[in-house]
Amino acid sequence: MRLAAPLHILASEALGFLQKKESWVQKKILQQKTYARSNPRKVNDGASIWYLGKPYPLKLKPAARNHISFEGDEFHFHFSDIDAFERAIERFYKRAAQKFISQRVAQWSEKMGLYPNEIGYRRYKSRWGCCKADNSLVFNTALMRYDARLVDYVVIHELAHIRHKHHRPSFWRLVERFEPEWKTLRKRLL
Repeated sequence: MRLAAPLHILASEALGFLQKKESWVQKKILQQKTYARSNPRKVNDGASIWYLGKPYPLKLKPAARNHISFEGDEFHFHFSDIDAFERAIERFYKRAAQKFISQRVAQWSEKMGLYPNEIGYRRYKSRWGCCKADNSLVFNTALMRYDARLVDYVVIHELAHIRHKHHRPSFWRLVERFEPEWKTLRKRLL
């Protein structure tokens, strides 16, 4: 493990802080190991790729252009440049999100009586979704690595923002009406 700190912090201060927060750090490491759905940066034949909460094996196939497909119970990376995997899997997740999450939004919109003006998809580093002031929703394509229940929680969360543009108790009551286990689910999103 590596400990990083600002240059003006002495190494002894950083270590002291780490020791003071050791139980919190251990809890976060365990949470990461348990719930993270990360794909490898460098890929090889047989690597595990996450899709809708399950890991699937990857088959590498040299080709004229980079493209990922999901066939049966495995991913196929047709590649001319093996280092283009991250861009290719991101394109796959975006196409999958446009289909899968759009269906989930339509279903939950009907149940909740809340309808977005538009739905978009992009890769965020630190958020799972966004409800803009004009009630358009944007979802993180990395959601496609997680199971449908977690995707549904994020959809419910963002749809609830159409009515409540905050995280005050009225917002959480609305979320809880449609997903009573939102607190547990929220902890599983890393």
